[in-house]
Amino acid sequence: MTALEEDVGPDAEGTGAGQAVTEEASPQAARGWRAALPDLPGLIRRHWIFSIALGVAVLPRLVAMIGFQPAVLFRLDTYDYLWSAVHLSPNVVNPSGYSVFLWLLRPFHSLVLVAALQHVIGLGIAAMVYALVRRYGLPDWGATLAAAPVLFDPAQILAEQFIMADLLAMALLVGSFTVLLLHRPPSLGRVVAAGLMMGVSVTIRPTTLPLVLLVPLFLLLRKAGWRRAGASLLAGAIPVLGYMSWFAAVHGSFNLTSSNGLFLWSRTMSFANCAVIKPPADLQALCPNAQPGPLAQADPAKRWQPKRYLWNHQAWQWRHEHSGFVPDTAAFTPANNARALRFAIDAISAQPFAYLGVVTSETLQPFAQTNVLRFPAVQPHTALGLDKAEYRYAIGAVHAYTGSNQGVARDLGYSYGARLHSPYVSLMDEYQHIVFLPGPAFALIMLTGLAGIFLPRRRTAVAALLWISAVTIMVLPTAEHEYTYRYVLPAVPLACIAAAIALRKPGGESAQT
Repeated sequence: MTALEEDVGPDAEGTGAGQAVTEEASPQAARGWRAALPDLPGLIRRHWIFSIALGVAVLPRLVAMIGFQPAVLFRLDTYDYLWSAVHLSPNVVNPSGYSVFLWLLRPFHSLVLVAALQHVIGLGIAAMVYALVRRYGLPDWGATLAAAPVLFDPAQILAEQFIMADLLAMALLVGSFTVLLLHRPPSLGRVVAAGLMMGVSVTIRPTTLPLVLLVPLFLLLRKAGWRRAGASLLAGAIPVLGYMSWFAAVHGSFNLTSSNGLFLWSRTMSFANCAVIKPPADLQALCPNAQPGPLAQADPAKRWQPKRYLWNHQAWQWRHEHSGFVPDTAAFTPANNARALRFAIDAISAQPFAYLGVVTSETLQPFAQTNVLRFPAVQPHTALGLDKAEYRYAIGAVHAYTGSNQGVARDLGYSYGARLHSPYVSLMDEYQHIVFLPGPAFALIMLTGLAGIFLPRRRTAVAALLWISAVTIMVLPTAEHEYTYRYVLPAVPLACIAAAIALRKPGGESAQT
């Protein structure tokens, strides 16, 4: 935000005046926070609409922090991240980049601090959305409106209150694009920083991996030169390759996880027909009709969700399960993962249109319905879904990270775990029923961004990059496993920026890209 005053306005891109201002703004931007902090009152006055919105957005976050303590703990994923932060090691199911973040905060022994810091990061994401939209010529009220879903959507606030990887990955994703796009042309240092941030995001949520390649392609198309494109690619690859080397050293497989094949196999259970696939003998146990009990459903339309196939401990991948303190990891071996990947590739190759059908159908869900990612209104309890081994692990992970049970020993459920406090829980429940991002509104945002790509006078390479990136990170999780709105959230700020750029006054950027 320090150089925002010099960069915003209709001339921020394209016209001669705008380019001159951008070039001359660089020395002022270099002063950084030393220049910005003394002028903070002036900065607030110049961006008073966004400043008011930012201040108001703090209120529901305070309600969430007081009402749901010490944070909202999500299924076994939260405890995996906490356990890996204490016993620093790459997890076989999800990458452990977020656990490294938690490890850095471990000396404070506080989940409340983690949640508070994540809320600050969430507000920072909104500020980056505002800065980028202002950079491309929209007025302050329009840029504030573009940031509104990040500021006020209860699903976003819940993601910040989660002890989960999603928020940090979103921050790195949006931060990478902000560093890359806020100044034109981006310097070599900015390109490297953006690449590094994108690469680190992959070690947190692997769905951003294609963007490590997309950014250098964007730089080439914008004629930024091979040097900048190559630097971006190298910077993005270093964290990914470094993490994969760490994973190989611990687990013997050069990969981000040992779960990608198993997740994809579970996806194929939505459509797979082994009479069409004709798998070899060693893969027939992976067919839908070979699964236990009600999972062996012949009609794909009547089959259960993919996660039911993945986590059912009577299924093929769990048959050699061994006991241990950390539950739900025994199936995720390199051998099982490779076997599942072979079946999945065969299934998709034999039934490509069936695969595309289920992926397309689920990808459209967030547009047809309002999300169901909501704060709990009823106190979770250990009786709801956690068995003894899972409960022991959950309490052990929280205790190992914080040094105590954080008062949640009796407040853990299969879906969420938190200690709920009235009346703040009721306030948040009322809030999330009044303020939210409707599915049709999100569809309109996406369609506006898409229209901006095709309409000649409004077309920009920047908007195209952001829109394609939003679609990529939305579709990949569904294509790999199944739809959940938690995977859609990181796409919202990118889609809002793309739509806002499409609605700017014609000219400027569109004339030059």
